[in-house]
Amino acid sequence: MPGPRILTIELGRVKRPNEPFAFDGRPQQYSARHKQGKQGVAELRWDKVEKLRAEFVRAAPTSAARKQMGDLLRRFLEDVLQELEGWGHYENALLEAEAKKTPIRLRFRFSAGELFSLPWALTTLRKNRSLGYIKPYPLQFEWANDIWVPQSALGHGRVLFAWSNAEDDVSEDLHREAIQKACPEFNPEQDELKNLALDSLRDTLDKARQEGRPFRILHILCHGGPTPGGTFGLVWTNPYRPQRPIPVDGDSLCNVLGPFQGDLQAVVLSACHGSNPGQVGSTFGGVAHDLNRLGIPAVIASLMPLTINGSIQMTGAFYEALCQKKLPIDEAFQNAHEALSPSSLDWASLQFFTLSPPAEARSGGRRIVFSPTEPLPELPEELVVSYEVNSSVSPPAIIEALEGRAGGDPDIIVLQPLGGVEDALPRTSQQWRRALGQADQLVDALGTQVSMVNLFGRAPLPLMFHLGWRLSRWKLRVYQEERGRTGRWTCGYDSMQEPSPEERFFREEAWPDSEACQAAGGRLAMTIEVNLTIHPEELAKWLGTKNPPALVRLVAARGTSPTVVRGPMDTARAVDEFRASLDRIHAEWPDVREVWLAMACPASLAAALGRAYNPKTQATFKLFNFRKSEGYVEVPWTGGVTPKPRRRS
Repeated sequence: MPGPRILTIELGRVKRPNEPFAFDGRPQQYSARHKQGKQGVAELRWDKVEKLRAEFVRAAPTSAARKQMGDLLRRFLEDVLQELEGWGHYENALLEAEAKKTPIRLRFRFSAGELFSLPWALTTLRKNRSLGYIKPYPLQFEWANDIWVPQSALGHGRVLFAWSNAEDDVSEDLHREAIQKACPEFNPEQDELKNLALDSLRDTLDKARQEGRPFRILHILCHGGPTPGGTFGLVWTNPYRPQRPIPVDGDSLCNVLGPFQGDLQAVVLSACHGSNPGQVGSTFGGVAHDLNRLGIPAVIASLMPLTINGSIQMTGAFYEALCQKKLPIDEAFQNAHEALSPSSLDWASLQFFTLSPPAEARSGGRRIVFSPTEPLPELPEELVVSYEVNSSVSPPAIIEALEGRAGGDPDIIVLQPLGGVEDALPRTSQQWRRALGQADQLVDALGTQVSMVNLFGRAPLPLMFHLGWRLSRWKLRVYQEERGRTGRWTCGYDSMQEPSPEERFFREEAWPDSEACQAAGGRLAMTIEVNLTIHPEELAKWLGTKNPPALVRLVAARGTSPTVVRGPMDTARAVDEFRASLDRIHAEWPDVREVWLAMACPASLAAALGRAYNPKTQATFKLFNFRKSEGYVEVPWTGGVTPKPRRRS
């Protein structure tokens, strides 16, 4: 019999994606990944979430709060999935499966801990329904990690019923009765642990293993609540002071269960806030999440307060489906969820956690914002870099342009050196230095694993030239956006591409003689004119004279035009001719110490030209950036030459 249809929404934080708990409570951008490599990005307004948060710590949040939270979650899903299939694709599939009574699951896979704190079951559907009230209940949650157990391996096994009423009554007799009625083989004398404590739990699990009858399901019944530091934990019996309860956090429980992780197929937490990851902005420590990350294949827990009646209903229905109907654990949970009363919010609170499939079976495509203070994840041999200074580059556009290269579904390293994007950036010398410095730091971090870089850039030409120069040791493809920022990118340069065998790309519009170079005092100006011709007035404003004596002008031989570069072969020809011009300058005028470079060309060509620059054998370059309001202004770059320290007088 075929298994259920699995829909997956995988979400991660754009910034600091490899630190699951690096969250400060402020609005954040998150990316959604698709199995075909596409990616969407949207902001989640945590300030609005926090205004509603207090309502969901109580057993009965107001209907207005539930409605506002459900609408907020729907809007976020619509935004983050807009560039993919859209939220409507998931909603339609879920409602159609419900109508046809076909099995379906919607898995939320998160790499950011704070996302687990949201009541996703309340997400508003069409006609004012809630996501969590689709029958049978389809939601599952998982950490994006590399631990995996096949779902088909999870079924019925020996149950340990462990409880503590240290905080208050938990109706353990009614829970015991529900388990015993559903599972005739359950023996309270051997399979029940009263006055639950960490020590007794460890000893009981160890004894069962030594007897050759390990427990497969651990059912914990107790109270739950906040612990110091803003997290939530369980309230158990203090073995040394039985009259005083003791809080147990996820870390402590994982330390005890760690040696038995291979025995356990599931842990059921019949406790309030068992899957509440804690106060936003603190170190997240939800017990269910810690167990899930430990590698427990299935964890059932409550995000919000869990009623006693709901806990009993869930327990009876779960073990009836498991022990008598012999259903897999995830289907047994669906039966348990269906038994919950609509008069409480237990249906929105109870959650099922499973494990991610192995890394090779998951989608890639993270958008990883580079930070000099944080290590990069392990990098692939073929890397994708998005250089974003003046505007962002859409991940779906990158995937489309790659045409299956870089694995078809690659991580994207985002270089946003100024923290945000804007047409007028960089504005100040400090910002230019920061942008240049972060590009240097990114290249230094690439290591030896990377052999090919695919570069997408929306940055000023001097920054593209500089990054191309820094990447001269790597194979490089640079992609160019079509004119008018259409969002469509094609490969503009490929370092593996042979030059065009046709006519020359550049013509030398101006080439000075040796006397002119000497008169300029070892300084030479050079222009690259491809997209458009640099107007004589701009040259005069830049160089301080209408007739500069030492000027090399390389102009597109077929005439300046936005479409004159036809592809990577033309760019390769342009790079070869540019390198030959630099070699000629060095050979004919060895006294030239500086070359002032002004460019009017595609960004991909600027990056490609940077690969021809060698400060060890050529004159030092000074780069100039053009803006209409300023003309050509020097960029504070040393040309790759370390300045000599000034001598003291």
